[in-house]
Amino acid sequence: MQEKTWRTCRLMMNGLAHKVQYNQATIDNLFLPFLRRMSKRQQKLGRRMVVFLAAPPGVGKSTLALFLERLSNTDAELVPVQALGVEGFRYPQVYLNRNSIEQDGKTIPLNNLKGGPETFAVDKLIGKLTDMRKQDVRWPIYDRTIHDIVEEIVTVRRPIVIVEGTWLLLGEARWQNVHSLADYSLFISADPLDLKERLLCHKMAGGSTREAAVKFYQQKDRLHVERCLKKSWPAEETWQLLSDGDYQLKRRIMPTRMVDRNALWKKPDVQLDNTLLGGLNNRNAGQGIQPPLYDEGYAHGMEEARKSILKKLYESGTMSSKAILDTFQVTAEELRDIIK
Repeated sequence: MQEKTWRTCRLMMNGLAHKVQYNQATIDNLFLPFLRRMSKRQQKLGRRMVVFLAAPPGVGKSTLALFLERLSNTDAELVPVQALGVEGFRYPQVYLNRNSIEQDGKTIPLNNLKGGPETFAVDKLIGKLTDMRKQDVRWPIYDRTIHDIVEEIVTVRRPIVIVEGTWLLLGEARWQNVHSLADYSLFISADPLDLKERLLCHKMAGGSTREAAVKFYQQKDRLHVERCLKKSWPAEETWQLLSDGDYQLKRRIMPTRMVDRNALWKKPDVQLDNTLLGGLNNRNAGQGIQPPLYDEGYAHGMEEARKSILKKLYESGTMSSKAILDTFQVTAEELRDIIK
């Protein structure tokens, strides 16, 4: 196996310098081709393009997004990229201190769930993502020196924006409508054990003892890692984080424009006012042919396609049976029939 050549660079995050390393072969064969494909897509799209980069804690998604931004500046043929995080859409600390939610029959202060999907102003994020497609906007940040959000700090100007965050593809409650605002989505997967060590090291580098770091991991980070890995909507493209910190392509799926991702959430409901089916049904109704001929056939085809995709999600290990039951409109009996 060829020895890896690591390239080191320094990136500024929250006013602090971070030293990161990436394999030169990965830069040449994964990162740059990705940016070239995004550039072509943006040029064809003809407006600002929004790319989601979703990943569990510990993957290094913030530094990766910033590195891709810097890399886009090195080649005149690449469309410039701007990296943004969603942490600025957390609820303000004063809100977290004053509000609670009900979970499993218990009242839990939002401050105890800080960083979890319940502690984000999702409607605000949706509004900003919608406006971003049409115009330059001001973007909030989460300032880790004061542990609170600061509004309207970053001006979004570049043609391609990579928005990174843990919950961007989450298939739960308020977050289910967020994924549709991405023109392209990238997910970084990883072995939970690798992430555990990375998160413990990060916590200890900040001054925590290993005992305190392990306690924090068990109480918060572990839950976020598991929730993100099990409950995230499949992305158009998935990279795998390796144990040495390198990345490799795991899979790509059909482009979003060729498949309706929303159709997977529930069983197909074919209406006669559908432009194509309605036209066929109305035309043949005049000839004495019963309309259900087309809509029932279409519904059957969509349902079979849905079953096939759910089976692949299970067999590939992308989602557990429990995650599929929690996320999609399917019963336990139906799932048994699908994956048998």
